[in-house]
Amino acid sequence: MPPSADAATGPSILIVDDTPANLRLLSQMLTEHGYRARPAPDGPAALAAACAEVPDLILLDVRMPGMNGYEVCAKLKTDAATCDIPVIFISALDAAQDKVEAFAAGGVDYVTKPFQVEEVLARVQTHLALRELQKRLEDANEKMARELALAGEVQASFLPRRLPELRGWQLAARLSPARETSGDFYDFVSLPGGLLGIVVADVTDKGAGAALCMALSCTLLRTYAEEYPSQPEVVLSAVNRRLIKDTQCAQLVTAFYGILDPVSGILTYCNAGHPPPCLFRSTHGSEVQGLVHTGMALGTFEDQIWEQGLVQLSAGDTLVLYTDGVTEAINGEAALFEEERLHESVRRSLGRPAVEILDSVMAAVHAFADGTLQSDDIALMVLVREKDVQKA
Repeated sequence: MPPSADAATGPSILIVDDTPANLRLLSQMLTEHGYRARPAPDGPAALAAACAEVPDLILLDVRMPGMNGYEVCAKLKTDAATCDIPVIFISALDAAQDKVEAFAAGGVDYVTKPFQVEEVLARVQTHLALRELQKRLEDANEKMARELALAGEVQASFLPRRLPELRGWQLAARLSPARETSGDFYDFVSLPGGLLGIVVADVTDKGAGAALCMALSCTLLRTYAEEYPSQPEVVLSAVNRRLIKDTQCAQLVTAFYGILDPVSGILTYCNAGHPPPCLFRSTHGSEVQGLVHTGMALGTFEDQIWEQGLVQLSAGDTLVLYTDGVTEAINGEAALFEEERLHESVRRSLGRPAVEILDSVMAAVHAFADGTLQSDDIALMVLVREKDVQKA
């Protein structure tokens, strides 16, 4: 259906033609059907009119003195203010090459002269409707982008605002989302007796659903860590039951949860299907010890149990915890970063502060990717036990 007959509020259509009779005919036709017709006799006048008030659509002749229609359209498409205006060419030229050139210049349609009024009106209505749908889509995308940005800010609030300070220890942690929101997270939980809960986890999905599951998992882990301050296996069992039974969360969550005694250096942990953290011993050169799985990922089975692991960090030892966004970072040749590159990037920085080790790994990942867009989030944590802490 045509728009309202109120010419003051209908869509604005710029008509560009050097023949006065064509301008009058098209203007009258469009005005009678509720459009705001704006005639322009040549290319320069059309460009000036389009910049002064951006029209909703342009009807553009091809053969005009000084500047032809192809040149006018090409200039419109180079200006951010006018590049999205639909341009319908109306011309007596009907060769295939003329139409190809019109579309190459940025036109959306081509009508040959002599034209039929009904055909022009139908094409005008079609392209105005398409433009309106495009605007709605752009508005919806902008709204979604704002909402995702807000969701990312809310999600970031679940992460620790500052790292805990432990005498004799250095800690560094970072989250690098691949999108506005993340399925990866890390956490530190202060526990009775000076113990510290350490979490690195990954929701095995992407998008808004993973972000919601991340927020839920982070909250549950923190809650049960405080309730069972010395039993990591009980913490994971409780979280697992809530994820499956109470919330029916469809995503799986890989998680490493450890309880560190800063005085003794003993780390009691459970690994729920998560990439094994890497322990670099100060006394073992290039040897790397992996804190391997002690059970399946969270959300797999309701009655799943986890065994408890135990390791002692000695003076000078370095522990690196990460999500698979590190080892599965990809480059332009579809190769993966993999564990060996992770190990090498850590070895090059051993003996430096924890934050410099973390920076070294992140720099190595970015250099390897070399600008290739990544599809997975990265969470990375480094713990270093200083060399002068064991004085009993």
